[in-house]
Amino acid sequence: MPRQFLFPLTTGRSGTVFLTELLRLNWSGAEVHHERLGYTALGVDTPDASHFTFFNSVGNVEHVQDFWRRKLARVLESPAARYAEVSHFLFKAGLVENIAPLAEAGEVHLVILTRDTFKIQWSYVNRFEFANFGYTWLFALDPRYPNTVVRSDPFMKHGVAGNALWYVHEVFARAEYYALLTADMPNVHIHRVDLSEITRPEGAARLLRALGEEIDPDDVRMPPRQNATKQTMFDDKMKDFCRRLAKGTPLQSETMARRFFDSGRRLSDGRARR
Repeated sequence: MPRQFLFPLTTGRSGTVFLTELLRLNWSGAEVHHERLGYTALGVDTPDASHFTFFNSVGNVEHVQDFWRRKLARVLESPAARYAEVSHFLFKAGLVENIAPLAEAGEVHLVILTRDTFKIQWSYVNRFEFANFGYTWLFALDPRYPNTVVRSDPFMKHGVAGNALWYVHEVFARAEYYALLTADMPNVHIHRVDLSEITRPEGAARLLRALGEEIDPDDVRMPPRQNATKQTMFDDKMKDFCRRLAKGTPLQSETMARRFFDSGRRLSDGRARR
């Protein structure tokens, strides 16, 4: 069996912890990580702020490529036949553009993990994570970046709620962009799943079988609910505003990705904001 490598194309607050635990319990022989954070991990196992800001402004330049050469060389050193790193940070700093070493060594699985748009947006707003642009440089995407698929200006006028919603749109547009970008790479496989599907044994089994794990729904070991928000920091007025904003601005991920891709633009080029 060829080696297998798995990474998500997703926002965060979308079920990555649940997916991590599902794989730990059921993907046989796998080395499974969630977000590799810590004092000695940033810039080593996980992109640091400079890798995010370089990639999302000037593209896949040498500084970014050097990080991925070192990072993916360490991944290849793992003795495990299967390796999963369920971190939403990675693909926002050039993972897919630099994935060739893994695709040459085995099969790469990219999981587009979706969740209800409002639930993701509200989770970020409630946690104040788009109130400070330092967070967006380290862990998300900054709406002021010049190198984006979705224009952020119409969203930014709605403040923090708009910034968080733009992020959801941008991430899932990028996910579809990467599906187009890797379409001619036979060893790179795209899987589309929603959190509501994989939290049921039938949906979890479908994903696991797509990853090469022959398993029936009755045999799936299901993890408990993970990383749930336990405290609400705003009143219903703010929550209702976010809900209206999300409902009035539905995702157009495939359309936006196709338009960007067919225009000849590439995130790796880092062209100026339109």
